[in-house]
Amino acid sequence: MTTIKIIRTAAAIGLLLLCLQSCVKDYDNPAAGTTGELMTLFALKQTYQGSEITLGGDVTGGASKIQGIVISDKTGLNIEPGTFVLQQTFTSSNSAGDITRGVVIKMNSATADYNFGDSLVVNVSGAKLDRINGKLTISGISADKITTVAPNKVPLVRYVTQGILGVNMEQYESTLISMHADVVDYAVGTTFSGLRKLKDNTGPDVYINTLTTAAFAGTQVPVNAQFNGIATYVNESAKDTSGAKKTIMLRTASDVQFVSGALYAGFPESFETPDAATKASYNSGTNLINAGTGTWYLLQAILANTVLSDKFNPPGKQCIRMQQNLTTSGYVQMNFDVPNGASKVTVFYGKYATDARSTFRLESSINGGTTWVAVGANITDMPDKGNKQASWAVNFTVPVRFRINKIGTGTSNNGRLSIEDFAVYRN
Repeated sequence: MTTIKIIRTAAAIGLLLLCLQSCVKDYDNPAAGTTGELMTLFALKQTYQGSEITLGGDVTGGASKIQGIVISDKTGLNIEPGTFVLQQTFTSSNSAGDITRGVVIKMNSATADYNFGDSLVVNVSGAKLDRINGKLTISGISADKITTVAPNKVPLVRYVTQGILGVNMEQYESTLISMHADVVDYAVGTTFSGLRKLKDNTGPDVYINTLTTAAFAGTQVPVNAQFNGIATYVNESAKDTSGAKKTIMLRTASDVQFVSGALYAGFPESFETPDAATKASYNSGTNLINAGTGTWYLLQAILANTVLSDKFNPPGKQCIRMQQNLTTSGYVQMNFDVPNGASKVTVFYGKYATDARSTFRLESSINGGTTWVAVGANITDMPDKGNKQASWAVNFTVPVRFRINKIGTGTSNNGRLSIEDFAVYRN
């Protein structure tokens, strides 16, 4: 192994209609203003019913302003002139996660002189809200309607799969997302320019959307990578989302990370099969299951499907739950090798319900499971809500298998752990 790199990233699951009585997160640097002036982007989007509306007055319940962080990046030239994208995150008591929404802002001029990370308050009274080529857009905004509250704010990035976008795209539209996927039409000489179909084996088609004007339009596409950008609809023939493509709008070349070989067939392992009832005991019998990718060894781990408490990704309905308060390790372990080495491993993880945090690490074996070696450092940063994704860049050129080792740190403050969408990528 020559390279190890770990990233832990936020992922959210939109399973329920979330409560509106919330407060804006620090992500958005709450704007000054009297109660009633501001409306959330969640509420703004709820006002749209398929036809153009004029914002303000009764339409917005008397509210006249929105706030958020600029998540587009004009320096990459991959956005229409005179537009930018605003995102807002605010807290919710719902255990699925906080609420994040976004919207496109179209200026009256061809210039939108706002930078990534700018926290803005926008007066939308009198502006129009409608879909333009699939994108929900506020138009008719002049510079005097916008106040910059602070620069260099850090917006939330949510980590997704095609399956998540397939069922919950409306919750991710015009917000920052990140997804590991193959480029379907990869070939030497194929560039980012245009629409490039992605594939992660979890759901409906998603594309990378790159304008011919983008600074990186002529750059060669990778076989597979982590693509970071803005979730957008693209409808080339109409204004609505019907018939529109779901896309990731990259902002700059640096939005392409964790370049790797292609995803192995059958991965990610979603643990949707077998039925949860077949492995309902943490330690019983052989602890083996026959999952979609092969045989897995689950020691101190079960198949679990409790909504919200078990952190499975939609449209799936179950994942792995690992036991709490142990002094010995538990394992979610491949009982088979992938034959062509590995260049990357990714997994979603989160704590069960309101349990205490726990500690785990990725381990590898190149001798059929006889001995195991840690890949990177222990992971301890459990999210309070939803799940996160960890990614490891590795370099194995021989057959290899992997496992999650939940460390036996003790009989207290060592909660249950959810493991979901375990993926291995070819070298």
